Amino acid sequence: MKSKLGWLATRAVSSVALLAPLVGCADLGSPPATETEDPLFNAADNGLSTSNGLSTSNGLATSNGLSTSNGLSTSNGLSTSNGLSTSNGLMTTASSRVMVKYLAKCALATGVNLVKNDQYGTVYTFNGSLGLGPQWLNGTCDAGCQQRVTACLLAMANRDGKHVAIELVSAGAGMTTIGATGDDVNYPNQEGSVFGNLFPSPPQMYTCAGADGDHASQVKRFCIDGTGCDLFTKAAPCATACTQTCSTGPGGKKICAASSCKSPNGTSWASPLTIYLRNQMEAGNFDATGGSTFGNGVTLFAMLGGTQGISGVDDQDWVQMNDVQFGAAGSAKTFTATIATLNPGNVIELRVDSVSGPVISSITTTSTGSLGTTAAESAPIASAGISGAHTVYVTFNGAANRASGLNGAGKAFGNISYFEIK
Repeated sequence: MKSKLGWLATRAVSSVALLAPLVGCADLGSPPATETEDPLFNAADNGLSTSNGLSTSNGLATSNGLSTSNGLSTSNGLSTSNGLSTSNGLMTTASSRVMVKYLAKCALATGVNLVKNDQYGTVYTFNGSLGLGPQWLNGTCDAGCQQRVTACLLAMANRDGKHVAIELVSAGAGMTTIGATGDDVNYPNQEGSVFGNLFPSPPQMYTCAGADGDHASQVKRFCIDGTGCDLFTKAAPCATACTQTCSTGPGGKKICAASSCKSPNGTSWASPLTIYLRNQMEAGNFDATGGSTFGNGVTLFAMLGGTQGISGVDDQDWVQMNDVQFGAAGSAKTFTATIATLNPGNVIELRVDSVSGPVISSITTTSTGSLGTTAAESAPIASAGISGAHTVYVTFNGAANRASGLNGAGKAFGNISYFEIK
């Protein structure tokens, strides 16, 4: 099954908690007059490519399972009051309703909605997407359902709550709605696999590192093999910990989907999810930015799926991207920027390890006709000796247009969605 890119929403969420709050006495103060729900988790998702963003910063430290002390039961349907309480736990605060949205997205199929009200009678609709536990809407989420939904929730977790496009594949039992075949053209990098069960007490959360896990930090994905997610127990590398079914993708790269994985204690888990990443870096996921001499500096703009690009770019602005993988020496050949602009003749430069370092690639922009029309502009990388992970600086040079006064006079580079080095 080949995935379709199902973009999810129009703005990003900076931080939401995977399991918080899990206590019963949740914020029962005065009812809000209105409550705005983030559209990310209610928007349509058409397939296996999805967007994550559950932050682990607030909630995973609980020793209780997901089905305890939070108004949630696996023995009764989500739609029933004794399956997901309307007066206690997850439905009672905006932050905890984010978990309900992810539960619905993971468990229920596209076109199936969970409709619940909170303690004040406000009604919320949570849309299904991946269909990993459809029986839970009106019935029991058994052990297999719990493992499938757990893998989905763990795949969605990201330490800092950043939304990053991911692709899910699985050859595991009961995971046919996901499928074992990925798209190696758009999602070439195997980040790793996730498995376990969040519902018992204590919860069990396992990850294993994939063949291309070193690409995760450059796209701002953490937890599978990163730091700051210590409550995830890391198993052996996926090639050792898991039985994998491998196939050749449409671009010729091997795609391996786990069918079962073992945790360090020897327990076998039958429903893992394997996560593949894009090589593209979302421009809005920069690590630092600077240079507002000729304008107000780099700003963010929302892209579909909760991801972010950058706008407001002028001459002498720059952004910094950490942990960018160049691979073996000489293997990185091309620098690409995806941009929408009305102003040709500006230059997007690539530098390594210093904002004032030598330029190793430069792209001269051409007009795309509108700020709603993007184009991938590319240029060769000049230095063949660069290898491994580096901090890169993308600098913006509008000196020629500023000198001539044409094409925005060195300002308004346009909207930049992605950078890529490959």
